[in-house]
Amino acid sequence: MLRVVEGIRIDARSLGGIATTIAFPEWSLCIDLGVTTQAALRCDTVAFTHAHADHVSGLNQYLGVRRLYGMRPPRLIASSAIAAPLQRLVDAMGELQGRPFESVVEGVEPGGDIEVGRGLYLRPFPVVHQAHSVGWSVVRRVVKLRPEHAGLAGGDIARRKSEGATDLFDEIDDPLIAVTGDTQAEGLDLSPWWVRRARVLMIETTFLDDERRDSNAAKVGRHMHLDDLPALLAGVESRAVVLYHVSQVYRPDEVEAAIRGRIPEAWQNRVHVVVPGDGERL
Repeated sequence: MLRVVEGIRIDARSLGGIATTIAFPEWSLCIDLGVTTQAALRCDTVAFTHAHADHVSGLNQYLGVRRLYGMRPPRLIASSAIAAPLQRLVDAMGELQGRPFESVVEGVEPGGDIEVGRGLYLRPFPVVHQAHSVGWSVVRRVVKLRPEHAGLAGGDIARRKSEGATDLFDEIDDPLIAVTGDTQAEGLDLSPWWVRRARVLMIETTFLDDERRDSNAAKVGRHMHLDDLPALLAGVESRAVVLYHVSQVYRPDEVEAAIRGRIPEAWQNRVHVVVPGDGERL
């Protein structure tokens, strides 16, 4: 499902427990790979929020088809704690294919950055789900002339740079999007500025109805219930919120109605939903 939200192209397919794949075609970046989509296949970098099957099961096909088409070996990025098991999975799939897959598996700790090109950086943040699960922020790093030098002519700037001046520019991080991955509400911290101020926040919202709330289904699986959102969104400054990972217990026609009835009025015009289609169910 391709859409443009606040100028960001997002190709997302997500059905809780079945498959979640979120591709950003313009950045050649994919977050999670529960199923190989056309958009995901063309992404050179895949970052994983965690290693549950519905978030990694598309990896074998992704690697195989990219090699079939002669595409470059991809970068696979994950929390440092699961980077080694992820590499073993890639190695095992290559062994079964009879030819190793060429890929680069990289681990990163929460609070660190990893460059993914085009001036973009991935920055993980802790969430509350499987051990070592993380969310991902995509941050654009730009270099801007310091305000006190705004009147300098281009030639003067070039001259001072050639003379070794180090006080001309500042590096500014602009958070574009934050993706929580699977998480429960309790203990989830959206306060880091690169999360709460992201232009778009994508937040897992698996359960929508009173029955699953009253049965604590969300807490049991460490997932989010729609009723958790008002408190979480209170400090969020994002221009838009995208809800995804809706459980397969809901029919497509039930999803929008349930969400519109429970979202705070202040967010009604800023909320988008990845609605699973009937064909995505197993």
